[in-house]
Amino acid sequence: MNLLKKIRETAFSVLPIVLIVILLNLTIAPVGWAAVGSFALGSVAIIVGLGLFLLGNDIGIYPNGARIGSVLMQKRNLKLMIVNGLIIGLIITIAEPQVQVLAQQVHNLSPAIDKTQLVIAISIGVGLFVAIAFARIVLAISYRWILLGFYAVVAMLALLSDRFFLGIAFDAGGATTGPMTVPFILALGVGVAGVRKSATSEEDSFGLVGIASIGPISAVLLMGLLKGNPASGATNGQSVQALVPTLGQLLSDTSLEVLQALGPLAILFVVYQITLLHLPRFHLIRMVQGLLYATVGLILFLAGVNGAFMPVGTLIGNLIGANESRWILIPIGLFLGAVVVLAEPAVWVLTDQVRDVSGGSIRKSMVLLFFSIGVSIAVALAMVRVVFRLPLAYFLLPGYVIALAMTFVCPPLFTSIAFDSGGVASGPMSSSFLLAFTLGASKAAGGDPFADAFGIVALIAMTPLITIQVLGLIYKKRSVVQNSVTEEDATTEMS
Repeated sequence: MNLLKKIRETAFSVLPIVLIVILLNLTIAPVGWAAVGSFALGSVAIIVGLGLFLLGNDIGIYPNGARIGSVLMQKRNLKLMIVNGLIIGLIITIAEPQVQVLAQQVHNLSPAIDKTQLVIAISIGVGLFVAIAFARIVLAISYRWILLGFYAVVAMLALLSDRFFLGIAFDAGGATTGPMTVPFILALGVGVAGVRKSATSEEDSFGLVGIASIGPISAVLLMGLLKGNPASGATNGQSVQALVPTLGQLLSDTSLEVLQALGPLAILFVVYQITLLHLPRFHLIRMVQGLLYATVGLILFLAGVNGAFMPVGTLIGNLIGANESRWILIPIGLFLGAVVVLAEPAVWVLTDQVRDVSGGSIRKSMVLLFFSIGVSIAVALAMVRVVFRLPLAYFLLPGYVIALAMTFVCPPLFTSIAFDSGGVASGPMSSSFLLAFTLGASKAAGGDPFADAFGIVALIAMTPLITIQVLGLIYKKRSVVQNSVTEEDATTEMS
């Protein structure tokens, strides 16, 4: 059964994290076997939940997203595309659990920032840039120049906006592209590009997530420009014990989050079925099955994340951050980043799409490897910030300059994949376990968690832009070598 295959794949991704926690418990971070047991149970929930979610995406979410994108493109109506892109981006982002979590974390640390205003600003940003991404494909505008143009705008906003909002803005760009948003937007891109049937259709299948991620960054920086530096009013934070909810509270809260995420999507499917799709009964049944699998899977997944990974991550961070040899956070971060990213739901969705769209010429294992390398570097850099208390801009500015410069030499397909990968890498595992770990380490090290810990999601969203394009350059060089060998063979045969 396909579900068993999915569960087996996810188990290989999550189990190394459990082994890391056990190893840390036996050495420098003795969290106690009760916490390890809770973490193990949470891991089981994550493995089964992620398997169900991926199966639901395969049979329900992804195919219908592709159909919607295809039908919209067939209408050949730019205004219709833009309006639908705006509506889709707005509705899905408001419902994205990660956005709600990030907004709540920001509000807890700085009550002067209204949670609802922040969520609305992020959602408008995503909706607007999904519409721009649709228009780019229809008008055949170069993906590279879209990125360069809008990141130049982001750079100007970052210079003018209050620094208080810098980490929030770039973390918002990562948090927006969560387990709900990514599969649907990826599928829309495949559907739109598939109908266009041009020489760039393959690379146009990707890139929507990368462009959509710019929206919330710009929107939050604009908020910072208009609001200025609010009085932080930051709380001292919760104790680790306070972070652990009861089982009933955990399931009820998680179920509500997931229904908020999938409910609007189900309504969108119904509206598009009535107005555009007109699918036969079989496809409707598959859609319902997919949504049910995804709902149950996401509830289990987020319950494991919120009930085990986040509190244990905070506790481990506290214990290691309080250690006199804080430099050990850096190699630990290097290792954690490499394995945690493989448990991200959207990473598996994207790598499956890369394999399918490329006809298997781009190996899934290679994309996963370069994902791991990128996030590994990102988490290590985040630990450098915690240990040495360095500003986020010192890392983001050169990182994005390198990533954008590489677009001139990297194959366009890999550039599109890279800027999508930055969004999908920064999923619920990053915003829960890794962010909790970093917040705990920063607090225990005597730093300012707001200044030193926020920004890890931004770094995780940035480094794959570089590593995936490096993979593209490797494929480009290999292709040149293969073509050269083929030409030599042909010349030899002729002689």
